[in-house]
Amino acid sequence: MSKYSDNYYETIEKYKLFHKNGIKNQPGISTFLGYSLTKWIVKIKDIIKKNNCHSLIDFGCGKAFLYNNSFKIKDEEFSGLSDFWKIKNICLYDPGVEEYSKFPQVKYDGLICTDVIEHIPEDDVINFIDGLFKLSNKFIFVVIATIPATKFFEDGSNIHLSLKNESVWKDIFEGFKKKYPKVNQYIYFND
Repeated sequence: MSKYSDNYYETIEKYKLFHKNGIKNQPGISTFLGYSLTKWIVKIKDIIKKNNCHSLIDFGCGKAFLYNNSFKIKDEEFSGLSDFWKIKNICLYDPGVEEYSKFPQVKYDGLICTDVIEHIPEDDVINFIDGLFKLSNKFIFVVIATIPATKFFEDGSNIHLSLKNESVWKDIFEGFKKKYPKVNQYIYFND
């Protein structure tokens, strides 16, 4: 794992507390469940198929709700995302959740990272993105928020630490195309 700033590791500790104790009138048990992935699962399924992927990392999976619970789409029941995506080899990683805090040790075909990058301290965000590419063989799927969150740290600062407009994020990822030309990029934004 790459070396990050002290602020990065302090931020992870804050997220461990959010997962345990909750945030903004939301109890810990229902904080950062991983729901933000919901609106992207069909698109990700298409990307998995297009890239012929057999393994996947969800980097910043939260409590991995959709992986551990059944759901229906068009009257068809799925036991979880592994069933829906037809991928058995899925690594769930989130440093804020003890159960998923083991950093991936190998590369996977694909990597998804939804609503995570904006939570990374500004001084660490480029190194963080580089680390994502180093874990993927075929594609990365990233969703980034470009506006402040409605949640705050105890000191009153917004939990979205790296806010940039879409154009700036696109330029950043364009630079990574040169460094990782074999890794397809799927970059989306939540406004």
